[in-house]
Amino acid sequence: MIARSTSAVRRGAAALLAIVLGVSAGALGCKSPGAPSDAGAVALSPVPAPAGLIAEAFLPTPDATWAKARALVGGSAALLPSSAGALAASLLGLPITVASEIDGGVPVLGAAVEAADGARPRAALGLHVKDGGRFVDQLTRGERARFRAKPDAATAIALLEPLQGASPVALGVLGNYLLVAETPGDLISLGPYVARTMPQAQVPKEDLAVEIPRAALEGPVLKAARSAWDKARGPDGAPRATAVPLGPMIESALAMLGDLERARLTLVLDENAHLRVSGTPKAGGGPASKASADLAVGDVKPLLELPADALVGILVRDRAATRAESVPRLVDALAGLVEGDLPAAERERLGAAIRAASDARGDWFAGGLRFDGAGPTAFVRAAVGDRAKLEASIQDLLGTAELPPFKAALQREGLRVSAGKAALPLLDGDVRRVRFERTAAASAPAGAGGAPARKGPQGGKGGPAAQGASLPPSSIELLYLVRDDGLFASVGNDPGAGLRSLIGALQGERLGEVPSMKTALAPLGSDIAFALVVEPLRLVASRLGQPGAGDTAPVVIAAGAAPESAGSPAAFWARADVAATAIRELARLGGAF
Repeated sequence: MIARSTSAVRRGAAALLAIVLGVSAGALGCKSPGAPSDAGAVALSPVPAPAGLIAEAFLPTPDATWAKARALVGGSAALLPSSAGALAASLLGLPITVASEIDGGVPVLGAAVEAADGARPRAALGLHVKDGGRFVDQLTRGERARFRAKPDAATAIALLEPLQGASPVALGVLGNYLLVAETPGDLISLGPYVARTMPQAQVPKEDLAVEIPRAALEGPVLKAARSAWDKARGPDGAPRATAVPLGPMIESALAMLGDLERARLTLVLDENAHLRVSGTPKAGGGPASKASADLAVGDVKPLLELPADALVGILVRDRAATRAESVPRLVDALAGLVEGDLPAAERERLGAAIRAASDARGDWFAGGLRFDGAGPTAFVRAAVGDRAKLEASIQDLLGTAELPPFKAALQREGLRVSAGKAALPLLDGDVRRVRFERTAAASAPAGAGGAPARKGPQGGKGGPAAQGASLPPSSIELLYLVRDDGLFASVGNDPGAGLRSLIGALQGERLGEVPSMKTALAPLGSDIAFALVVEPLRLVASRLGQPGAGDTAPVVIAAGAAPESAGSPAAFWARADVAATAIRELARLGGAF
């Protein structure tokens, strides 16, 4: 038990050190007349930025930020050192006697550059010490000396080499900064910029700030994002089935990423944690400028009108023109699911159905997820522009499942799709049903060791999670209803209850009446293009068969575009807000492993 607790504390210390030292945080800036001075240090003039600079880091108040982080995490964090200096000394293998020499009231600085060989970026941090010469003496002189100082003639950095064993990182002192890097080479190449130039930068107001320049965004950052997306695609370049709905959106995001002038990331800690990212498009009317001007934004009202028992809620806004531009990419993605090339006639029919549905629906849709004792149910509500056209286009889309290439693809996956009317009393409108059934060929052929399809109540729709081990249900139903006030759909364990709940929320209990959700979503404003809210603790409890249990601790992720103002270009923004209760519970669960 003691060993487990110690291990958890060490992991917590390592994770929180990343927050305190801010490897990925930073700020570009202009010279600040209020920048701290290095008392007792030789004046060191600024040096040019290193080649391949991709980010600058700035942590204005290490001790204050560390105190906030400990308070947010709670629990085992109380066992960690109370000051940023003591934490740094412990994790860097320095004697605790020098912890008081690390100045927790002066910003921690950091810089990262792209590695020449395409490996992970190289970085260096600078922690301010009260007197650089005295700090070196305390580590290298006397009977308790643990290091020897080896001056680097080119940079004047006093490299600190351990007298015994090996240090996990490279350490050095330049002026009044303790420099930390992975290797001595990184320390020498990046340390002078961190210790001589970055102290002149304007201090940001946030607890943590990162500034990413244009060269990084259109180079290594875009390359890394593109690589991650490529891994989600099939071997022939078409997205896997699970990535098809996201394909057009991700491709657009990648195009915008490479067209940003700069990006900034910040972290603010108070009773909760608030992460912000913003990006400014390049001049010249490129993809990012066009996207910021065309982005559909609005308030969070459709999300607040979801049922009150939703544990996950999502809102997406888009314009008709944007949807139209995405149709060819979506057709290509769906065509990639079939073997060989999709014939021109089938491709045209698929494109026409998608295009008609895109034109007929409105500029937003909102969805959610609820759990009951038997399992999850998802629901979606979308704005409707042309009801008759939307109803017809949905029928056309369902009809494409009968086209030979798609029918063959479904058969290979062991699936069969059927559609028809559904009887759902007391609902105003014509409810339609789409059923996805797993056939005998779903996994293994009959008699070859394959498990039989699981049957439950209501004619094989699958039973409660407690009944069915890990097998999926033998069939899943989607119910939908098109009315003038929206397209309503539900799928999952009980789509009938989901559909009733979704429509009933317009007049009854809704998400906006749940105090914790209302408080979490209220700050989003009216520039939202995307919003996601999750109750992670209640969601986990539901997955464990305890629906209704778990503390309320919303996590909100949102994105949008701030309009142009006072000559400033429109800027993209994204944010994540995490409740303290969720942070504490995640830290507690992490310590159990």
